[in-house]
Amino acid sequence: MERWGDQLKKRASVMREQTYRQLTEEFKMRLQTANSSHAKVSKWVQLFCMYLANYTDVKHLQEVNKACVEDYFHYLTENYRRLSLNLTDIKRSMQLIEEVLEIKVDDSLLDFSLSNLHLWSKLK
Repeated sequence: MERWGDQLKKRASVMREQTYRQLTEEFKMRLQTANSSHAKVSKWVQLFCMYLANYTDVKHLQEVNKACVEDYFHYLTENYRRLSLNLTDIKRSMQLIEEVLEIKVDDSLLDFSLSNLHLWSKLK
């Protein structure tokens, strides 16, 4: 007989999976204007929706705000190696999110110039 805690964990996992699928479908519906290769866009959408499902209370894309997108950027820069991302992936992913969700993020988050010491210190 399964323990109660194991059942709760399985239920939470199923709920996160449902949220992920819902968010992914919503994002793909809005993607018609994106100008990136399908494979890359798909990876970026999956990463963003997985982040939302696992680390936020967001259930629908209209709930995503500027703070959520900025937190996602910090998540990417802290985990880029584990996620097999490069700087171009991060930048284009953020641009795609900004475009599709019509959320203007702080310009410093999209500044990948060598003078952006805050970004480069995170990517060591």
